[in-house]
Amino acid sequence: MKRRHAQHAISEDEQIARYAYVLGNVPASVADKAYAATYSRLSPSQRQDLIGRLGSQATDAPQEAASVDPEGFAVLMRDLRSRDAFVRLEGAGAFAAAFVASPPIAAYFTAGAGSVTIDQHPPWVHELAGHETAPIDSGRTSHGRGADPPIWYS
Repeated sequence: MKRRHAQHAISEDEQIARYAYVLGNVPASVADKAYAATYSRLSPSQRQDLIGRLGSQATDAPQEAASVDPEGFAVLMRDLRSRDAFVRLEGAGAFAAAFVASPPIAAYFTAGAGSVTIDQHPPWVHELAGHETAPIDSGRTSHGRGADPPIWYS
């Protein structure tokens, strides 16, 4: 599949915004799978670092045994205090981008319920799901070459 647009660097703020958008548009079960999939790709030291930084930001959030278990991390991230702490972490954009691009999220927008409403999502979601976005036609009503304007128009 060819990409129409050149790839450009996405800022950390945009990565966090996309993460928030996805969280608001997928069921909790899909988000849990995406958290677990993304967390499982981290090394053990990266996992411990993430859990430690989350714990220092969200002292009142529930502390699950998430440092080794991807499913436990998903349970931890169900809590809004943990999510709030996560988005305030320095460097959270890389994890957020991996979450958005994870197989469970892509599957939801490709073959799951999200594919039914794909036209209502931003173009970057279309790219994630592998859908082509139709170009805007500037409101032209006649798409044929050389069509005569209506009589009332002249």
